[in-house]
Amino acid sequence: MKSNKPGFTLVEILIALFIFTILSFLLVSALRTVINADTGAEKKAERLRKLQMALIIMSRDIEQVVDRPIVNTDGKDEASFVGTPAEFRLTHTGYANTPNAAAHGSLQRSAYSFNENNLYRITWPMTDAAPKTKSQTRILLKDVHEVHFQYLNQKGRFVDQWPEKEEKSEALPRAVKIYLTIPKWGKLTQLYLITAEKIETTANAAAMQQNQPDRTEMSRRQQRERRERFYERNMRERMR
Repeated sequence: MKSNKPGFTLVEILIALFIFTILSFLLVSALRTVINADTGAEKKAERLRKLQMALIIMSRDIEQVVDRPIVNTDGKDEASFVGTPAEFRLTHTGYANTPNAAAHGSLQRSAYSFNENNLYRITWPMTDAAPKTKSQTRILLKDVHEVHFQYLNQKGRFVDQWPEKEEKSEALPRAVKIYLTIPKWGKLTQLYLITAEKIETTANAAAMQQNQPDRTEMSRRQQRERRERFYERNMRERMR
């Protein structure tokens, strides 16, 4: 017996499959676009986080710089602050003691160096290093087009070398200006002011300094918080 119920012809089925294929292709393309956009946003956010962290680390070291000359691994005296357009070395406070580790002083010798499109932070475990003292190198920023350092002298002029060779300069510059050229983000300029006094190296002076409360710690903390908010707002505007 023949059924009287209506059915679908082969042509109708083929047309339905063709329409379903087109819709599926459009939906898959839209989903891929959303996934790519989400992945790109995550990469930008991670890149921004690393940039902010690098700037915070640099700002803390520069703001805590002190006039404390050191002896390098070659056994030669080295100034408290030494700078070139691509690198600077400084002595700063803030070297905290960690649990289950040998106690050490609060001063640390650090350096920032730009080489092969990477910005490095180099640290030494002690200010007056022994000949076999090993430094630790860490990459702060990768794939940076350009990094340039300048130093503000007492005449209010930025120079590329510190200490200045032609003129008698102070032990520390008044400020450090950093130029960063980030791919797709353009050039970023940061200025860090320096206010520091000479650190005595005698045991009595060190004890007096340890017992004396830091009156500028609160103002420095407030400056860092304002600067961190400025970094975040500035980089968000660049990413738009």
